[in-house]
Amino acid sequence: MNNSYENETAGAIAPADGSLPYTPPAAESAPTSLGPNNERLEDAKPHVVNALRDLVLQYRQEGIVARRHEIRRIRQARLFWQGLQYAWWNPNDMNWHMPFESKSADDRELAEMPRYQFVTNFYQGFGLSFIAVLSQDVPSVRFYPQSSQSLQDIAAAKSASDVAQLIEQNNHVEELLTSIGYFLWTDGKLGAYVRYVADGQRFGFHDQQMLEAIEIPLGEDVYVCPQCGKEESATQTQERGATDAYASAVGAQHAAPLLGKTCPSCGTELTETSVRKAERVTVPRVVGTRRVANGQEVISIAGGLELNTPVWANEMHEYPYLQWQTEVHRSKLKAAYPHAANKIETSPSQGAEDVYARVSRLSVEQGLPSIHPGDALMNLITFDRTWLRPWAFYAVEDEATRAELLALFPDGCYVAFAGDAYCEARSESMDDHWRVLHALPGDGQNRPSVGDSLVQVQERYNVLSNMQAETYEYGIPPIYADPQVLDFDALANQVAEPAAHFPARARPGQPLAAGFFQPAPARVSPDMLQHQQELIGPVSQFLSGLFPAVFGGNMEDVKTASGYALARDQALGRLGLVWRRMKQFYADVILLGVDSFRKNRPEDVEIPLLGPDGVLDARMIRQADLKGNICVHPEADETFPRLKSQQRGVLQQLFSVNDPVIQKALTEPANLGYIKNVLGLTEMVIPGEDSRNKQLREIQQLLASAPIVVAAPHISPSSANSLDEERRLEGGVTNGAIVLPSVPVDALLDDHAVEFEECKRWANSEAGQSAHMTNPAGFANVRAHAEAHLQALKMAALLSTSQK
Repeated sequence: MNNSYENETAGAIAPADGSLPYTPPAAESAPTSLGPNNERLEDAKPHVVNALRDLVLQYRQEGIVARRHEIRRIRQARLFWQGLQYAWWNPNDMNWHMPFESKSADDRELAEMPRYQFVTNFYQGFGLSFIAVLSQDVPSVRFYPQSSQSLQDIAAAKSASDVAQLIEQNNHVEELLTSIGYFLWTDGKLGAYVRYVADGQRFGFHDQQMLEAIEIPLGEDVYVCPQCGKEESATQTQERGATDAYASAVGAQHAAPLLGKTCPSCGTELTETSVRKAERVTVPRVVGTRRVANGQEVISIAGGLELNTPVWANEMHEYPYLQWQTEVHRSKLKAAYPHAANKIETSPSQGAEDVYARVSRLSVEQGLPSIHPGDALMNLITFDRTWLRPWAFYAVEDEATRAELLALFPDGCYVAFAGDAYCEARSESMDDHWRVLHALPGDGQNRPSVGDSLVQVQERYNVLSNMQAETYEYGIPPIYADPQVLDFDALANQVAEPAAHFPARARPGQPLAAGFFQPAPARVSPDMLQHQQELIGPVSQFLSGLFPAVFGGNMEDVKTASGYALARDQALGRLGLVWRRMKQFYADVILLGVDSFRKNRPEDVEIPLLGPDGVLDARMIRQADLKGNICVHPEADETFPRLKSQQRGVLQQLFSVNDPVIQKALTEPANLGYIKNVLGLTEMVIPGEDSRNKQLREIQQLLASAPIVVAAPHISPSSANSLDEERRLEGGVTNGAIVLPSVPVDALLDDHAVEFEECKRWANSEAGQSAHMTNPAGFANVRAHAEAHLQALKMAALLSTSQK
């Protein structure tokens, strides 16, 4: 898989996604007969739209049987997640039904339905543990330049990390990972759709200045006499002409017409051809403001019910098409595509298979196995968005139509239908916006999910639970009574009440209890109870890979902490099969987001960040830094996400190690904040932490300006003491000048030792080395500040020595 992207032109048309398409300012005035997204293609070339519609239907029919099976499997899994686990499959209508449904054409009688419907939903419980493990930490991705010799690629790799952080914040990456874990457990297949969306209702608005171009002269226009060559400014000529016109205007109403402009030297008439215009330049001018919707990169996760891919393909590059189907309200589609509003109003679904998939999606959204017609459901239109590769057009038999498709969509085609109504189409590559992930390895696209193996185990457990309930209810034994002992006629007329008296007479020589007999109650087989516990315990754990060590369960055969740790690592190793696939998928999706950021963002972006000193800082992401080629890889040494409790345990082990290197690392001021966070002691005061944060804030101030250079008095070598000589060697005195920091140190209140060490640590860090190359003046300012702390330390040491 190629994880790189090439240079693209910024300002491409962004997907509508339920809102009006985003049109960059540079493309607003671009004339087009079909619209920016070919909205009027059906009016101009209806045969092209019909070819696209037939092409989508043709590719979908290739795997129609396998798609039905996939929908049936995924729908059952989602119903199990909701606790609807007593649905039965009717092959006549290809649908799941619940026992309490009243259908006239059922193949089963009501008596055949289960009497009880108790659900102990450990299918969902194991699924929640699986999702919690996968989403407890965000996968780390690292961007690399394609060429280590290209400065442009290196700058792009550094800026891509900031863009990735912004995309994760905007898309709530924790919820994103939760959705991925859910679909891996229930569906087994999911896709991530990445695009840029401009939507004021979701992301707000901002005011944008409206500019127009005007021409201004660089000087004055000049009249040049064609006879004598005398030059006179146009302003002077107009003023003189106005005075002569006023003088000649005194007289009769029918006086002679005014004379034209004349040369003041020779009297030659000056015309428009005599004007020599000054040089002019075009400059922008603000004529007003307009309200513009904000936009950002959006990542949507689609499950197997919503995502339709060719069942025979093993890799994404083999897909001729990819289709995303969702149910969208009629009003939203009409607002997004006003040119097709009348067609959307009465648009039916495209075919029977669309109805079957639509019913399945709506049933799980309602929490019901079948759909009951209603006004709300009638207003939901199936919105089909399909991506076709360029080579997929060769399935069109008509060569002329195929040539038109290839000319209109050279990168592939994105086409959208609301039911059967055409909405839009544009040239767009599937690989620029989609990534598909499967939970488990396998063949084709209809692969099992992580939780599929527990569906039948859950059904067997439910059956055994119902058998227990029936045994307890129907197993209550009757009581047999001797009619010679108990008067049944009198008992029938007796009112049952507390402490009531019932007539009874024991047989001679026998106790009263001898006239009554009750058989032993029915008991559940101990083997069945043991089998039931095995189903919910070892069997489910082995099939899913979720052993008790993963979710904090009790293990009877393990009594030590090291044993629990070993069991946890073994369990995580089993889940690592899914985790490694998800890490690569996540890295590819983030790369698509970075690519979308560069193509569609109209200007540089400033993002707020919480600095290491605990103060909000701002970082600028510049489009000019994203021109290079990059690739992305997941963090190589990240085998699995680690819980805070696991990190806390590792820290406690390190505290007990007497290695001086480890102890020095633990006492490093830069690590103290992390240690305090892991231990959960956020209110603990660490000596020197405030001074370190103060110094980090001062470094940001120092980087914004250059040091202060003042002239130093002449110092002869014979009179210079050792301290002045050392300052001269360190740069405090350079060529007869003293370098002072723009932020002075406080000799009395500063913790000079901590702040000097922090300056030294920062100067050797990646940020310090970057500032040394890109901001030498700011780096010199930080160095002068560090030198001032060093001088204060030496002065304090000299003072202490003199006092002793």
